[in-house]
Amino acid sequence: MNYNTFINKDLRKRNISTEKHHPVLRWGLFAAGCIAIGAVIANTGDSDPDNTLQTELLNINESVNNSTDFTRLSQPLALPENPLTPVEISHTENKFTNWENITVKSGDSLSGIFGRIDINASQLAELMKISSVKKHLLKIMPGEQIQLDHDFNGQLLGLHYDIDFKTSLLVERSPAGLASTIIEHNIDARPHHATGIINDSLFLAAQEAGLTDNMTMELAGIFGWDIDFVLDIRKGDSFSLVYEEIYKNGKKIKDGNILAAEFINRGKSFRAVRYEDPKTKKTAYFSESGKNLRKAFLRSPVKFSYISSKFSNKRYHPVLHKYRSHKGIDYAARRGTPIRSSGEGKVIFRGKKGGYGNVVIIKHGSRYSTLYAHLSKFNRKARRWSKVKQGQIIGYVGSSGLATGPHLHYEFRVNGVHRNPLTVRFPSAKSISKQHLASFRADTTHLFAQLDVLNRNQLALNQ
Repeated sequence: MNYNTFINKDLRKRNISTEKHHPVLRWGLFAAGCIAIGAVIANTGDSDPDNTLQTELLNINESVNNSTDFTRLSQPLALPENPLTPVEISHTENKFTNWENITVKSGDSLSGIFGRIDINASQLAELMKISSVKKHLLKIMPGEQIQLDHDFNGQLLGLHYDIDFKTSLLVERSPAGLASTIIEHNIDARPHHATGIINDSLFLAAQEAGLTDNMTMELAGIFGWDIDFVLDIRKGDSFSLVYEEIYKNGKKIKDGNILAAEFINRGKSFRAVRYEDPKTKKTAYFSESGKNLRKAFLRSPVKFSYISSKFSNKRYHPVLHKYRSHKGIDYAARRGTPIRSSGEGKVIFRGKKGGYGNVVIIKHGSRYSTLYAHLSKFNRKARRWSKVKQGQIIGYVGSSGLATGPHLHYEFRVNGVHRNPLTVRFPSAKSISKQHLASFRADTTHLFAQLDVLNRNQLALNQ
């Protein structure tokens, strides 16, 4: 049998084999097509809850974007008029492939940094002839980042330095010498949302919702005047929030401000929206009625601790072994935990005070004063007669004085009389004035509407 005869015979065998399997292939394709059509029909009948949520939120945002009334801080940040073009971004990021990242140390100067990485001293003299370099790099601060590129001969090829969040200084070498460019970055704030239900702790629920610890602390800070996050949190409590994600040249770099939030504690809803008061020009969080959520005092001076001893007229003292009144609240916490001033005021005492150990006493106006005892050490910035802001760290938890373990003893006094810090009524900060209330409601309605959508979706998922 010659070669051609063998080939023809082999082809005839393959054709016969293929023809035998054609019916099977056809029925298989027909079945696959039926399955695909059925999937399409099923998807058109049952809508995806996540897609429904996104659609509702987009509809709200579109209605806002089509209006010219909403111009306050609750809106996402506007794009710069002259954003950095994609060509410029590629140029600044990719031209230099041997960037050396330098973290400025205490006492550092450009001269010291150049010497440390073997850049010739002559390069510094050439660099300082550029006015923008002299303006921004003469006083570099510890912790700042500088990127440098140089060749084997110690010649400077490039320098990159972030002047601030929005602008950078870029120095490049060309045949004509060193030249600088100020780069304006494209900063974009995009609204995002998150919801969660507390089963174990606020932090765990927030992590499951995709929130960072910093965002969780900010959320707790917004409602910290009305909710004690040490005592009041219960399983089943929930939260919803709309916040900004900050993008730089199209890449997310951090979370921005919380625009609106709701916390449901023991079935009671607390709502807040970020807004700039037209009268005071200060940004704060307000309720739907325009009431400022901020109070003159924090409910707890120690974040996320627990109460080991409550306010009582008769308590057994663990050191003195006898019953006596306990005119404050004891917060058990690890040694070194920061202690915050519960209100704005002036430090009138800082030192040792008998069984209290290390003590700080702060006067708040003419009526109120607070006492913080058993500190391990003081914050050197909170000296006697110095003014402190609400939330400022004044010291750290310890066990000085008559104490069996590290904790903070906290007292609150009104006109010199001890009051229970957990139940005393705190004065509120200024709310939205009546003349600006209509404008406030118009500017924040869409944010509260988004919270309504998030809550409906949360309920639907739990049913």
